Amino acid sequence: MEDKSNRIELPPARTGRPSGRSRHYAPDELVRFDARIPARLAKQLYDVALTDGRSVTSVHADLLAAALKCRGAAMD
Repeated sequence: MEDKSNRIELPPARTGRPSGRSRHYAPDELVRFDARIPARLAKQLYDVALTDGRSVTSVHADLLAAALKCRGAAMD
């Protein structure tokens, strides 16, 4: 039986369509989301990924985590 005590709840987001239900994920489970960013910013993201030999998704996740940490968000 799966331990669900440490599940993370993501509330429904308003993305131009009606709100759905909350979703629950394990702390390290991958969550897909869509982000529209200016091409000049995407270019920088892709350049860093290429230079570092990493996936764009990995670089993006690290940048988001660093930005949230700077804002004082808990990163449990």
